[in-house]
Amino acid sequence: MPQEDDQDAFKPMDEQTLLELGSDSQSSHEAKPDEPLLDIKFGQVHISRELGRGGMGKVYKGQHLGLDVPVAVKTMSAALAADGSGRQRFLREARTAAKLDHPNIVRVLDVNEQDGTPYIVMEFVDGTDLSALLKKHGPLKGQSALKVISQVADGLAHAHAQGIVHRDIKPHNIFISKDGRVKLGDFGLARAVEQTTELTMPGAAIGTAHYMSPEQSNGAELDQRSDIYSLGVTAYNLITGAPPYSGTTPVSIAVQHVNKDVPYDREKFGHVPDAAVYLLISMTARDPSLRPTAEAVRDQLAQITGGSRLSSLEDLLDHGSMSQYVPAAPTPPPPSQAPQWTQAPGHSQSPHPSHAGQFQGSSSGSNTLLWVAVGIAAFLFLMMAGCVMMMAAA
Repeated sequence: MPQEDDQDAFKPMDEQTLLELGSDSQSSHEAKPDEPLLDIKFGQVHISRELGRGGMGKVYKGQHLGLDVPVAVKTMSAALAADGSGRQRFLREARTAAKLDHPNIVRVLDVNEQDGTPYIVMEFVDGTDLSALLKKHGPLKGQSALKVISQVADGLAHAHAQGIVHRDIKPHNIFISKDGRVKLGDFGLARAVEQTTELTMPGAAIGTAHYMSPEQSNGAELDQRSDIYSLGVTAYNLITGAPPYSGTTPVSIAVQHVNKDVPYDREKFGHVPDAAVYLLISMTARDPSLRPTAEAVRDQLAQITGGSRLSSLEDLLDHGSMSQYVPAAPTPPPPSQAPQWTQAPGHSQSPHPSHAGQFQGSSSGSNTLLWVAVGIAAFLFLMMAGCVMMMAAA
């Protein structure tokens, strides 16, 4: 892991700045309603509007003439496409993603190249992405946040079963349609671009440092467990409104993921069911072997939320109340090596998570001790009174 030099020479950058600088999928330009319509074609797709552009290339909206459905088209930038091996790698990764067919994954409909420009035709999600939603509406404080993560985990379980690792899970790559369907997009493209540009941390991952697993930050080979960590950090962001770490550079953020346990305190997570917090703690464990599978995440969240799903985008924005949760069955506590469920600074420390259900702030344990103490005191008082009466009678 490279070390950061002259940290004071950098000005603080927030998450959005980092994304705009380096994310392969983040749009640094958003089309405006008054921009002229386009009249170009990619294969059977008639392009009508540019949706955005970023480090990887451009994204367009168009109509697939053969299928007669609206689609999104992502093209590779000329600079990246100039590398022949990189261009083929981009197409290969996209074709791998095209094998995925799941309601919680953005479907790839076609992969091809035109005049040396590789492009991907995908289903068009009529809605928004989580990054834009968080920026406009703030954190999701109801069961909606966990419903979103549950749907993403469902899509991930399908991909992981086929040996496909996403590598770039973050709010910007998670889309919500108007009918409440959650879809994960951009499978494999982070890997293609990283290898094409031959950049190492922080270059290739400059836009994703907030969500990178410790092993990804260290440049290690990744497997499905890395996606679980990134999904856990994404959930953290949905619930609190910000990722767990910030810094002046991507390297400084990545170093914290490597060396620190993701903090969970009651000031930020006190309204979330204990079972859900335990699950998030295990998802963001620094040791990959302690993390659950995508199937386990999906199943546990379905249990916590009662198995219900979002009915619309408006349902997602309705923050609701945690009282809407159905009681979940007891969940095994996470391994002792996992991060602890702590208090915010200035609050007394909570017990270790191995003592499931005994979080500080819960009155059940303290009330029991109080009644035991009262009982003992009453017993001693009666004993003393009896002795006094016996002595007086004598």
